[in-house]
Amino acid sequence: LSAVPSEQMKTAVEQSWEQVQTLGTYNVGEILYRHTFMIMPEAIHLFPPEVRLKYREWSPDEGNDESNVYKSPALRKLFSKFVNAVGCAVVGLHDSTRLVPMLTELGARHINYGVNEAHWQTLGKAFTLTLREILSESFTQEVEAAWS
Repeated sequence: LSAVPSEQMKTAVEQSWEQVQTLGTYNVGEILYRHTFMIMPEAIHLFPPEVRLKYREWSPDEGNDESNVYKSPALRKLFSKFVNAVGCAVVGLHDSTRLVPMLTELGARHINYGVNEAHWQTLGKAFTLTLREILSESFTQEVEAAWS
């Protein structure tokens, strides 16, 4: 595979992303963190209650039960931030001069949170599973190759 995505690959990513967006970032975030913890259960330790509390909405409809990490409103919000970053990357596919510094800065910031290369690889795998689940039959080999 080449380092620079072809126009066809960019189109495949953009079209599949449109489908993903219809679900909403919170729903996609929840699917993503469930896949992440399924692949790497020990990653849960990166999100102790004090971290999750920073991402609470504190709205009446959110609920306040953080005892079950798999049903955490705060994790939905936190992982939706990753989904938003992916959305920014999709939009930036045509302008790598802005995309690469943004992603580099994002990665550097997460080193301070204890995130390492294995975590990023796990998140990548979890994201692929999330795409497969959401896109269903639209998750073709072409789409998978474009995202990877």
